[in-house]
Amino acid sequence: MRIQHNIMAMNAYRNYNNNTSALSKNLEKLSSGYKINRAGDDAAGLAISEKMRAQITGLETAQKNVKDGISLVKTGEGAMQEVQDMLNRMVELATQSANGTYDNEVDRDNLQKEVDQLKTEIDRIADSANFNGIKLLDGSLAETKVDISSIDIGNATTAVEVPATATKSTFKVEASTAQQEYTMSVEYIDANGKANKVDIKYTGGTDQKTTGEAMQKALAANSEISSVFDVTVDATGGLTLTSKVAGADGAKLVNVATGDKALNTAVASTAGADSYVKAENGAATDPTAGESVIINGKTYEFVKDAATKPTKDGAIAVQLGADKAASIANLNKALESEGITVTINANNLEFRSAKDGAGLTLQIGDTSDDYNQMTVKIGDVHVQALGLSGVSVASQDAAQAAVKTIKDAINTVSSIRGTLGATQNRLEHTQNNLSVMTENIQDAESTIRDTDVADEMMAYTKNNILVQSAQAMLAQANQVPQGVLQLLQ
Repeated sequence: MRIQHNIMAMNAYRNYNNNTSALSKNLEKLSSGYKINRAGDDAAGLAISEKMRAQITGLETAQKNVKDGISLVKTGEGAMQEVQDMLNRMVELATQSANGTYDNEVDRDNLQKEVDQLKTEIDRIADSANFNGIKLLDGSLAETKVDISSIDIGNATTAVEVPATATKSTFKVEASTAQQEYTMSVEYIDANGKANKVDIKYTGGTDQKTTGEAMQKALAANSEISSVFDVTVDATGGLTLTSKVAGADGAKLVNVATGDKALNTAVASTAGADSYVKAENGAATDPTAGESVIINGKTYEFVKDAATKPTKDGAIAVQLGADKAASIANLNKALESEGITVTINANNLEFRSAKDGAGLTLQIGDTSDDYNQMTVKIGDVHVQALGLSGVSVASQDAAQAAVKTIKDAINTVSSIRGTLGATQNRLEHTQNNLSVMTENIQDAESTIRDTDVADEMMAYTKNNILVQSAQAMLAQANQVPQGVLQLLQ
């Protein structure tokens, strides 16, 4: 028997401390709800859990982004519903005016007043429709921003006449850079005066050059287009459609558009001669006073000098220079606010826009990868972009021509709305997927980090009993040295 060291008491005390520490951890896990409260509890589990928590946070934020995207699409689509209703009313008015029982000066004049008001309201909606301050229908979310057309000469045709001896008609556009599938529409009037429209699908390339090449191949492969136009692409991806017959007998290119935005517009007249704006006819000849070009809905008219006022209502005066280069320089000054630059390239005029019309990008995932980003593009629904600027029902002939023009605009708006509807459906599926992913990852993280209360209560009960047992045994062990006193008596 020893006095200096009570080994039994020391052993009981050690077990008491261990059991007390284990009991303390049991209480901590039960009170916090987590079985990992510090790295020491489970270093590997903590690292995995924290990564999962970051992913869950990203997914929850992505769900909010998707909901905002759905709201944006609904806002734009709702505004376009009103635009389409007005277009339907315009068709009704044009059809009514096309009837021979109406008087031009009285009846058709009243119909024209309503058409003009509807066009004004369409432009107002295009300018005002927004989501959180982001304009939706003004063309800023469309594929491209530049829209070039000619002057209004009545009867719903817009053109500047070029002499019949002009060279073959060319039409140059800048290619898109988005690597997606698009539908390109080519409208032209053939030698017999028949209007034609051809829709061709193509996939955009990785840059402007490859996209232009893809468009050229798609056009050249179409027998209808290739029989009427020679299609070429330059080193920068610029696309040129050239009528195979020069002068008055050649096909007249009306419009080339891709996505939801007209790349350029040059509407042919019915006069029988080449009828393109000089800027788009391949011959950048010296402009003369009175000639004009409409760019993004604004008319720019060349005048002789600063004292001369434009002849067209609302036109912006551009002073003629000593030669075409000087005149173009003056035009560029007037176009500064539009962000558009006009240059002469190989005797052709090229229009380039500095404005970004790449659409709106939604972050629909928890990483910055391309597949977790979605671009929403909404076409321009201004009257000019829909080709309705020259629409008139003031005469029977004009009204008959207006019916087709307005129906084409309805098809354009329907196409944009269809795209928005598809986008909304995709976003709703994305929302469902994000919700399921969040739920599953949260469940996995919970398995790693959350306390299993039943299991922890069993451990708590065991450790509580062991603490009490260690206390009792420590008391008994402390009584053992008392036996030494009996031996010393």
